[in-house]
Amino acid sequence: MPFRLSVHLLESAYQAAGADSSRAEWPPHPSRLFCGLVSVADPVDLVQDVALRWLEEQPAPRVRVPARTAEAEQPRRSWVVTNAVGKKSSHAVLPGRMSSGMREWPQRALEQPLVEFEWATEPPAGVAAVLEMLARATPYIGRATGHALVHAQVVDEPLAVDDSGGWQVWGPAPEGASAWKTVGLRVPYAGYLERLRRAYEEGQPAWQQSRSVPYVPEKPAGMEESADAAVEPVPGPWRDLVTFAFAQGICLDPSLTLRVGEALRREVLARLKWCGHDVKPMVAVHGHKEAGDERRLCAYLGLPFVGHRHADGRLRGVGVALPHDLPAGHRRALVAALVQVEGGVRKLEVPTVPEPVALEYVGPGAAEVKRLESVRSRRWVGTSQWWTTALPMVLDHFPGRNGRGIEKSVAKSCRLAGLPEPVEVQVLRTGAYLPGAPLLEAAALRRKASEPPLPSRHVRVRFAQPVKGPVVIGSKRNFGLGLCVPTGPWTEQEGGAA
Repeated sequence: MPFRLSVHLLESAYQAAGADSSRAEWPPHPSRLFCGLVSVADPVDLVQDVALRWLEEQPAPRVRVPARTAEAEQPRRSWVVTNAVGKKSSHAVLPGRMSSGMREWPQRALEQPLVEFEWATEPPAGVAAVLEMLARATPYIGRATGHALVHAQVVDEPLAVDDSGGWQVWGPAPEGASAWKTVGLRVPYAGYLERLRRAYEEGQPAWQQSRSVPYVPEKPAGMEESADAAVEPVPGPWRDLVTFAFAQGICLDPSLTLRVGEALRREVLARLKWCGHDVKPMVAVHGHKEAGDERRLCAYLGLPFVGHRHADGRLRGVGVALPHDLPAGHRRALVAALVQVEGGVRKLEVPTVPEPVALEYVGPGAAEVKRLESVRSRRWVGTSQWWTTALPMVLDHFPGRNGRGIEKSVAKSCRLAGLPEPVEVQVLRTGAYLPGAPLLEAAALRRKASEPPLPSRHVRVRFAQPVKGPVVIGSKRNFGLGLCVPTGPWTEQEGGAA
C-alpha cells in the first residue's frame, strides 16, 4: 500500500523561491519535505536515522497539488534579522535588522492549501510510526513563514488523477517523454541524509546537496500522450570543435586554463601567418572586433578530465571551437593550419610550463584509446537539454547583494554567448556539480591584473529544447572558462575517462 505525507498549509499560499528567485517554486520539491523531517530529527537517534534512510532510498514520489494556482501578484515582504556573525548591524534603531530595506520572497496562491507526496512502497510498521512522529513535529515547508501541519499515513489506494480539474498529479517522467516538457524536481536519494548533515556542519546550504528528477503532469487513464516526435535541436554558437590531446602522461593544472587558451590562440595565429595568410581580416580568429560587431569568435579551450569518479579536473588537451558564421575561406585556412599543413599544430608553449607541451590531433577516426576520451570532440559536442559546467564560469556582471539575482545573471550570460534563454538555472555558491570539476582561485579567473574580480560559479542550465554543443558561457568563454558538458537532470554524472 502507498505511503503518503500530506502537507496542510495554514495559508492558501506556498512560499519558496524556485530556480528563478523572482518566482515561486512549483510544484513543491519533495526534497523540501525531506529536509523538514531532517530538521526536527534527533541526529543521535539511530531509530530515526533508520526511518529517514528508508525514505531517502525509495524511488521519487508522486506529488498532488491544486490544479488552480497562480503566481501571487505581490511577493511576501518582511524585515529579517541579519545572519552576520561578529558584524555590527547597520540598523540604527533595531540592531537585529538590516537597514537596506525589506526582503521579498515569491509565493504562489493556491485554491486549496494542500500538497501531498506519495511513495509507492509501504514502510515497515516501525518506520511508518517514526515518520509520522517526525511529520507531526515539522512546523513549515519552504520558507519559515510557510506554516503547515504535516501528517504521514499508509493509505489503501494510490493518488487518483483527477479529470475534473480540481487537482493535478505530477510523477517522474516516463521513458520517451519530451525532455523540454518536463520540470526538474529535487528529490531525496540514498546518502542524502548524510550529505545534509555534513553540509550543515560546514555551513553550506542544503539545496547544494540536491539532485533533480524530471517530472511531468499525469493524465487520466485513456488520455496518455504518445511519445512526441523528435524535435530538431537548437544549434549553439559554434559549429565545429577541433581537439588535440597532450602527450601521454602530460596534464596541466586547470588554473592555467586562461593561459592555455591564450597560448593556443598565439600558436594558431603564428601558423596562419607562416602559411602566408593575412590574419587582420580574420576577426573571429584573433578576437579583436570593433564595438557593435556581432560576429562570433573562435573559442580556445582547455579540456579537463571531469565527470568520472576518478576525475581530477586537470587539463588533458585543448580544442578550438569554430563559430557558425566563420567565413568559408577563413574556415578552410584555419582547419588547414590546425591539422593539415606540415602536420598541423604539434606543440604548445604555455607560460610557467618549462618545456613546450606536445600535441596530438584527435580526429573522428582516432583510435578508441581510453586516455583520449576527455579530449574527443564528441565529449563536448553533444545535444542535450541540460548542460553543466566542467570549468567554472566567470559571470558577465556582478549579481546583487548577497548573490541576489545571480540566476538572472547566468541566464544573461547564456544569451550573450549566443544560446537560448534557459528555463532553469541552478548555481552553486561553493563546490561543483560534476566529480572532479575544479574550483579556481581569483588569479586564475583574470587575463589581466587590471580586470575587475568578477565572481565565478559552477552552474547547471536547462533549455526549453535540446541545444547542440559545444556550450561555453561567461565572460571568459573564448578562453575556456565556463566550458560545459551535456548531462542529464541528476546533480552528479559519471562518464568520460582520462
